[in-house]
Amino acid sequence: MMMFPMPMPQMPQEIMDAAAANPEGFADAMATGMEAFQGAMADGGDMGAAFEAMGDVMGPIMQDMGVSPEAFDAAGDCVGAAVGGGMHMGPADMGGPEMGACIQDAVDLMLPDGMDMPAPVMDACMDMGQGMADAGCSAHDVAGEMMPPPGEPGFPLPCDASGDCIVPAGDPAACPVDCCQPPPMDGACADMGGAMMPPIGGHDHAPMPMDCSMPPPMDVPADVAMAPQADMGAPMGDMAGDGGMGALGDALGGDAQAGDGPPLPVDAADAAIGAAMDSATEQGGAPAPTDAPPPADDGAAAGMPEVGPEPEDSSGGGVAG
Repeated sequence: MMMFPMPMPQMPQEIMDAAAANPEGFADAMATGMEAFQGAMADGGDMGAAFEAMGDVMGPIMQDMGVSPEAFDAAGDCVGAAVGGGMHMGPADMGGPEMGACIQDAVDLMLPDGMDMPAPVMDACMDMGQGMADAGCSAHDVAGEMMPPPGEPGFPLPCDASGDCIVPAGDPAACPVDCCQPPPMDGACADMGGAMMPPIGGHDHAPMPMDCSMPPPMDVPADVAMAPQADMGAPMGDMAGDGGMGALGDALGGDAQAGDGPPLPVDAADAAIGAAMDSATEQGGAPAPTDAPPPADDGAAAGMPEVGPEPEDSSGGGVAG
């Protein structure tokens, strides 16, 4: 039962440009980084040290391909939040192919509508999942290392007032419907089938508790261009957390700064939605009928007002935002 955060962080434009210009070279850089990761794990290092080793190797190669240290740092953090959020909600016993599929679909969901990563890069994503499994890393441990700590800026899942994540590892149904989405219906997880996809009819998602909210996003440097968002709702923000995957950029000296302002409380979000509906009505728009059926999601009973995109629409590799 696989789910991904919603909305997904954006992919830096420099990463997309480098991958499109030299797919084989980009894939080779990922493979070289994975070798460093496995070497660090084999030498007795922890997973954080292994990600740092990966960053030490990949960073200079990416710079030669036109990716600035700042963009590399942002990419590591964004991918960490996207992949980590997916692996956190995925099955605990995922093997290499399943973790590779998770990485592939996460990357797909981070791209603009209508854009695909080149095949060699996606193959390298699959190899990365297998490499992590071969190094003895479990999916939930990888997720914990890739994401920022719960409650910290850039953490991709909702947290309670004390900053603890409300979604237990391996329990995607505990994620409120507006905070998660299924894998693309034509993606790598769908090809795996079985426990990698939501059940028929979707999860019966738990509602968002009133004392919970999303952690704030983080800013990336102003000169790092991010992928354009599809017009599918409010973006998650330019995420650049400091989880384990951020070591890819931390090794190059990148330094993301926290965004301003606390997360929007659930009741404040409800008030904003109501105000927007009232404004639309005053301008001549008809309010939604009170007996209309709820908007479609992955089959769940909606626990919050539907303010984001419908999850089943995220099948084309676009940014869910």
